Amino acid sequence: MRQHLECLSVDTVETATAIATVPGQPSADLLDRALVGWERFLGTLEGTTDE
Repeated sequence: MRQHLECLSVDTVETATAIATVPGQPSADLLDRALVGWERFLGTLEGTTDE
């Protein structure tokens, strides 16, 4: 399945074009990995005190 990608192009002095590709939505795998990382990070905060 191919997703539609939005592109940003910038013209330089040499009239060449640089293109940065921006994905439309993060994949389910990326979201799952981010959630695991976030939960791991929050787990490190449980043992801290307010000093």
